[in-house]
Amino acid sequence: MGVCFTTWAQQGTGTYSFCPSAPIAKDHEGNVYRTVQIGSQCWMAENMRCTTSPTGHKWYSNPYFSASQPEFAAYYATPLDPRHGILYNWTAAMDLPAHQNNGKPLAASVRGICPEGWRIPNNGDWDQLFSTLGGHKIAGEMMKSPSQMWDPYYSILRENSGFDAVPAGAYTEKQHQYYGQQSFFWCSDNFSRNEAWCCILYDFKNDGYSYIEYKCYGHSVRCVKE
Repeated sequence: MGVCFTTWAQQGTGTYSFCPSAPIAKDHEGNVYRTVQIGSQCWMAENMRCTTSPTGHKWYSNPYFSASQPEFAAYYATPLDPRHGILYNWTAAMDLPAHQNNGKPLAASVRGICPEGWRIPNNGDWDQLFSTLGGHKIAGEMMKSPSQMWDPYYSILRENSGFDAVPAGAYTEKQHQYYGQQSFFWCSDNFSRNEAWCCILYDFKNDGYSYIEYKCYGHSVRCVKE
């Protein structure tokens, strides 16, 4: 079935353009995702929600672990709201077998769990997005969904880019935390055996941050077009 539209609207806050070259993205399970063109980049406008590896690696659901002794076996966790997609630890997001989860740099382009033709964003991709949206000090505000998922006391959305970030929170050794308060998105950049980079949005700040996080934590995944 063809796609017969080129724009989409969010909660009455404006109309945003699908990526001309990829108005939708479809993962290996058949899940379909909206896309949005932001400057020269094409991004998914929804979080990944597949629950199996594209290449057949084994995943677990909600294992017990601790941050001091990270569990490198790939896992996924289901957020409290189904609209928020799935939370993945770094091993699952990168679609790596456990024995490859180390501190060595990955390739510049990592597909991970993304659909064919898409990849996990690296720090450079996030920096470019922040720059397009006027710098990291205000980019976070423009990346948030205008829905009531975010705390309205803090999140005054004056402008919106169509990125449509939702506060899915994170899965940690204390299980689900920061729901309704923060968004965490994995980067493909490795930092150490136990840590990797991610992008964070807070409900009480307008910033978009790059941050070092434990690989064993469960975060959201957005993909950027190759």
